[in-house]
Amino acid sequence: MKNLQSKLYKLNALLEASKLLNSTQDVDYILDFLLKKSLELIEGGDAGAIFLYNKQKNVLEIKSYVGFDSSISEIKLNLGESMTGIAFLRKKSMLFNNLKEINKAIDTMREENKKILRKGLKTKLDRLQSSICCPLIYKEECIGVIVIDNFEDNIPLTYDDMYLLESISVQATIAIINARNYERELRNNRALERYNKMLKEERNKYKYSTSLHSKFTEMVLNGCSIQDILLEVSSLIKRDVFLIDLFYNINNYNFQYYTKLEMIEEISQNLKSYLKNKERSSYFWFEKNLYLNFLPIIVNMDTLGWLGIVSDDNFFSELDNITVEKCITILALQLLKINELNDMEQSLKGEFLESLLLNQNKEYIMKCAKKYKFNFNKNHQMIILNIEMDKNFLIQEKYKKELNRYIKYYYSIINGKINSIFPGSIALINGHSIIIILELDNKDNKKKIKYFLDDIMNMSSKTFFSSRVKRKFKAGISSIIKSIDDFKTAFSNAKQALKIASSIEKDIIYIFYDDLEVKKLLLNNDKKELEDFLLKTLGPLLNYNKKSRNEFLETLKIYITSNGNWTYTKDYLHIHGNTLSYRLNRIMDILKVDLNDYNQRLKIQIAFEILDIIKMC
Repeated sequence: MKNLQSKLYKLNALLEASKLLNSTQDVDYILDFLLKKSLELIEGGDAGAIFLYNKQKNVLEIKSYVGFDSSISEIKLNLGESMTGIAFLRKKSMLFNNLKEINKAIDTMREENKKILRKGLKTKLDRLQSSICCPLIYKEECIGVIVIDNFEDNIPLTYDDMYLLESISVQATIAIINARNYERELRNNRALERYNKMLKEERNKYKYSTSLHSKFTEMVLNGCSIQDILLEVSSLIKRDVFLIDLFYNINNYNFQYYTKLEMIEEISQNLKSYLKNKERSSYFWFEKNLYLNFLPIIVNMDTLGWLGIVSDDNFFSELDNITVEKCITILALQLLKINELNDMEQSLKGEFLESLLLNQNKEYIMKCAKKYKFNFNKNHQMIILNIEMDKNFLIQEKYKKELNRYIKYYYSIINGKINSIFPGSIALINGHSIIIILELDNKDNKKKIKYFLDDIMNMSSKTFFSSRVKRKFKAGISSIIKSIDDFKTAFSNAKQALKIASSIEKDIIYIFYDDLEVKKLLLNNDKKELEDFLLKTLGPLLNYNKKSRNEFLETLKIYITSNGNWTYTKDYLHIHGNTLSYRLNRIMDILKVDLNDYNQRLKIQIAFEILDIIKMC
């Protein structure tokens, strides 16, 4: 009767446990409750643990325990290791109730696990009397093992206890699987929520991006300027913005939040080192506690400028970044359009110049003259400005691009200045040269041209052009053009003056063709006759095979062109009077001439003019 009552009690407890297990979805709670209830119903149970199978690591990990201290949680059992691992592999409940079987199973344990077990037990391992290992089976797959240990002799574990633990394990397995499914569902729901949130954000970003693209497109179609684009972007991101061109000029900007143009220009020299051609860069303005971000505007791998952004923090939201990216794209298109229009304008100006030189198609010439406000009733003068560079550098593609950029810079400067000095003038780029056709007024034209060229050619440009690459500025200025028929001759005059300028070893020089009166006369003579005269007059010195040859030539030329002025020559060459006297005497010995004789000095002067012409040709 007492045995029957015990079974009924255990059955009732099992039913109550089943209800409770199915009422929760918390795996940890289920495992703790299951283990405590098992030890409560099995009288001989002194300690217990529940292991669950970790598929990824292929080990059994302890998830709940009673009768052990916390260090037991470090145990990781291989499949087939110890009584627990054996029961897992066999997928059936096992009662170990004699010391031989127990010790044999424990011997399969790795040494590190034995140490953990001994440390975690609240009693000695050799006092273990019996043990039940019951696998948790779901759809013929073992998901874990529940273990009940007995350390006291008076109430040993029995097969009835094992059957009871099997009954508990069936309900427990269902509860564990349900809880796991529930947890998986929760994770999936959370993932779905995150995905939906991301999807919503992406939709919002796409909607914003599309709206922004439409707005910018409409602005461009309505003929907006770069300034209009910057104003719009500035209002959207609530930051100051400005555009830096290839020559580090700031012509377009909107400063209304943090700073002013004058303040940015004060630090512009520092900013240049932060501008990158291919990537975004930033600069912290310590004195103002402001951040400056620079984004290159790139088309076909070429940088056209930089968008500068000023703010009091360096954080850009997703929408800010979208706005900036769209702005960069639109600015790139606008700058590309401006460059293409400039190229087209250069081409048209080139055709106009060619027509002037050929003096053909008068109708086209007059049409272009009207477009450029070119007045044929006025006198004109032509300048060919050449920007030279070391040929060794021109082999490298990056320096070719730099030179082209440099020429465009000077062209922009010339265009900005030319009409304030010579209204009605035009300029165009032709290779590495800039051709300028000046419209003259009635006074001081030569003085104005000199002032204009000095101003242009002496401008500092190291701020944007490689300081390692030396440039030379040479210019030839034509004679005055009085009619349309004179343009071809004037172009030839300017080229001849430019060639002579190029032959002179100075970095910056310009020559007026009208200053070449003697050379113009000599150019009308046969080249062979000129060469014969040169060799007869200066040949011995030109062929003088000693280091002092160049010194003698320079000394003689300065002395002759200064009309035999001994003091001027000495001072110009920065040499002692005795040195000059020695050189002049040696020169007279070599050439067999008397420099005190006017006619001989005249012949030498003519010979130097011929030498310049031969170098020019």
